[in-house]
Amino acid sequence: MAINNQELALLFFRALNSRDFSEVDPYLHDEVALDFPGVGRIEGSRRVLVFIKTLHRKYPVLEFNVSEVFSDGGQICAIWTNKGENLAGEPYSNSGVTIFHHDQGKITFISDYLKDTSFIK
Repeated sequence: MAINNQELALLFFRALNSRDFSEVDPYLHDEVALDFPGVGRIEGSRRVLVFIKTLHRKYPVLEFNVSEVFSDGGQICAIWTNKGENLAGEPYSNSGVTIFHHDQGKITFISDYLKDTSFIK
């Protein structure tokens, strides 16, 4: 179950792209917290996954491209862009940073910082 920091971040984004969280689920701490712009803090692995899946329903097409991952101890930073379509078929794109905290190979905290938050209404 040992995984390095870069692999952990990339695994999370592969799960976002495939919409299959079965591979990343073992790496989420039961009490993981997600801080998402406009929503606030969501706690617990099940609640975090439900939120992500609900958000994905608004974007039936959405793909993330991670350009850089760096880490320091128990913190990981992933810089990404994404593009896709919303439910109306309109193009969507954004860029941002996701910060992960982890302890003993389990993600304990996720926070997204987005360039464009206009979709959060």
